Amino acid sequence: MRSLARHAHPFTNGAVALGLIALALVLPSASQAVLLYLGTVLVAWSTGAGAGVRRGLLTVVPIWLLLFLLQGVLGDGPRIAAPWGGTLSEPGLHWALSQGSRLAVIATASLAFASVFDPHRFLQAAIAKHWPFGSAYLLVATLDAADRLAEQARRLREAQRARGVRVTGPIAARMRAVPALIFPLLLASLTEADDRTLALETRGLTISGPRTVVDPPRDSVMDRAVRWSVALFVAGVTLWRLHG
Repeated sequence: MRSLARHAHPFTNGAVALGLIALALVLPSASQAVLLYLGTVLVAWSTGAGAGVRRGLLTVVPIWLLLFLLQGVLGDGPRIAAPWGGTLSEPGLHWALSQGSRLAVIATASLAFASVFDPHRFLQAAIAKHWPFGSAYLLVATLDAADRLAEQARRLREAQRARGVRVTGPIAARMRAVPALIFPLLLASLTEADDRTLALETRGLTISGPRTVVDPPRDSVMDRAVRWSVALFVAGVTLWRLHG
């Protein structure tokens, strides 16, 4: 059984992710940013995009620690007592909490959207909505590039290890192995891009005019209601922020 996020219209997932990112940039206070992050986690878990939450945590935890060190421990301003002894910068902690929560919302929303992204359904939806096919495919290729590059890097890493290149161990050994990994990866990426370009041209990517929708995803009333609600809510919060 497909999760709610995978069953929803592709544009709905994108609208929710963009709405959360916009709110992370617009909301003024640290407490609001924290509540927004908790809401983002709840939405992702409840709709079946929990993988984005886990990946988001792996991404932002080092940033949280760095912000805490630079702003909370080493920051200026009035000091407050730390539970383990010593003092912390009160405005620095506030700033770190605010910016760390905003970054967490952006990372979690983006990665949750990417974890449930279906290129075929998105392209079919774009054709059904009469989007320019070239622009839609460019977006799909961009979102799909990270996974493909990661898989290529993993295969190249294993191939170089089989040839005797040390890709683990001390940092110096890993740095020496970087050229043996980067240059083949770039070459493979350029070759793949050339092959894809030729394949897409032979399939009529550059031909203008209407295209036939083979399997359009259902755009339900609930999907449209969610997208309009997100757009209106973000617009309302933005106006309140500008005039408040």
